[in-house]
Amino acid sequence: MDRGFVIAWSVTFLQLSVRLGWGVVSVAVAELLRLNSVQIGLVLTLFYIGYVASSIPWGVFIDRFGPSKSILISGTLSSAVILMLFLASNFTQILLLYLLAGFLTAGLFPSAMKIASRSTQERVHGRVALLESAAPMVLIILSAASPLIITHWRIFYLVIFLALLIASLSSISLKIGGSRDARPKSVLMNSRVAKAVVMRAGELWGSWGTSGWLLPFLVLYDGIKGILPVLLFFTYSLGQLVSIFLASTLPKLMGERRVIEVSLAAFIACDFLAATLLKDPLLLFPIFLIFGISSFLYRPPTDVLIIRIMGNENAGTSMGYANAVSQVGSMVAPIFVGFAISISPILGVLSLALGPLVSLIILYTI
Repeated sequence: MDRGFVIAWSVTFLQLSVRLGWGVVSVAVAELLRLNSVQIGLVLTLFYIGYVASSIPWGVFIDRFGPSKSILISGTLSSAVILMLFLASNFTQILLLYLLAGFLTAGLFPSAMKIASRSTQERVHGRVALLESAAPMVLIILSAASPLIITHWRIFYLVIFLALLIASLSSISLKIGGSRDARPKSVLMNSRVAKAVVMRAGELWGSWGTSGWLLPFLVLYDGIKGILPVLLFFTYSLGQLVSIFLASTLPKLMGERRVIEVSLAAFIACDFLAATLLKDPLLLFPIFLIFGISSFLYRPPTDVLIIRIMGNENAGTSMGYANAVSQVGSMVAPIFVGFAISISPILGVLSLALGPLVSLIILYTI
């Protein structure tokens, strides 16, 4: 495996740790600062506001000047913000720092996708799936280490700061430049890309809405005590990891559209089953395993589909555009689910299926 891809995977893993880590850190911070469900969701919503606002400019920059420069700039500045999270002392500071973190980290994933997409057509599914394995790996580590992170959440941010700074500085030696053939306007005007990125928004509603709320919901609102919430979260995370292996092989056998269709339908079904069995936690284990698989299986084939429509020379802009539009799902889902939970916990669970349901409808129009 080449060094560039290792750096791409590392910075993807670390920026995901910042956003997904809030799903664990929020348990401690909510008790410390007496936050309600809406305030918990608002933190990630502000992160995604920054992420959405800067995604297209970052994508254009990546295609013009190359992913190595983007990783260096985005990663080093992001690490400084994460260090400030280590020092944060009140809710307002946390909100502003997550907003800034979203704005700055938006250059990392499109850069990583640009590097991953520089492969043959036969290998691209495997490379993209391996890159996106960073998200399930983050969730597994977060779930396994959640008791430790909740107790020492400031140290968590300090570790991420050091790791991201090292990974970003190591990109200086990468020799991956930009492309003169990049056509940003053609990406933004393509109707198929527009439909695909809106579909991706619904997918991310399901993925990050569930990942960000699962543990705090089980602990704070479903009343499950002891180690069970952590084990359920781990089972869900394990399912996401399994999905990466499936995403590297199933599109070759079934086609990208069919894999996306099956995954979205399975997510919706599992969401309704989870809402029905909230008071029977032991029965949730097999459902959460499939829930985890289906919540991420659609991601790699969707991203490959978007890049294939416009070509590798526009991969940075394509993924920047995809992030700008699709992360609206990530931005709205946390606070929307928080509002739904404040009305009824079951309604909060069911609201997770709203985005994937819309995505399934859009899929049939592409």
